[in-house]
Amino acid sequence: MKNKILTTTAILLPVLFFSFKATTNVGSADAGTKKKGEVEWHAFDVGMERAKKENKLLVIDFYTDWCHWCKVMDKDTYGNKDVMEYAKKNLILAKVNAETAEKFKYKDASYSGRELAMMFGVTGYPMTAFMSAEGEFLGKRAGFIPADEFNVVVKFLAEEWYKKMEYEEFVKQESEGDNG
Repeated sequence: MKNKILTTTAILLPVLFFSFKATTNVGSADAGTKKKGEVEWHAFDVGMERAKKENKLLVIDFYTDWCHWCKVMDKDTYGNKDVMEYAKKNLILAKVNAETAEKFKYKDASYSGRELAMMFGVTGYPMTAFMSAEGEFLGKRAGFIPADEFNVVVKFLAEEWYKKMEYEEFVKQESEGDNG
């Protein structure tokens, strides 16, 4: 199984690693709040706790305040009706400003947003990381992710299809409508 996850991660990184990105207007101070109809964002450490407690996939949005594509992703991807519906039922979402000195707990230590970004290998913005409910790193993707692609990726991970098949096979089945 570990080999399957490593293979999945090896596939996800190149497949998911294309190069635009987006950020949000929701800063870490606002994490855990939302407007009607929007997804709920959490601080990194709160998101980790909730993902474990609720047994859900954790999606971490690393962003900066100056990043144009981060804002586009907030509006077009996280603001997409289908993404919001799926996220509300199946995901825990966390935002990390990759330039903040604000501290977050992770693995019994405290790290700033900058340090977390370095630990997760953030090289561009936006960067989206995916972690299992148990806190296992599943993959990351730098750049803007269109809503339709985002939904395929999170379904593949949240519903643990990565334990059963390769990403390309899953994408093909999704496009053919075989997964229902």
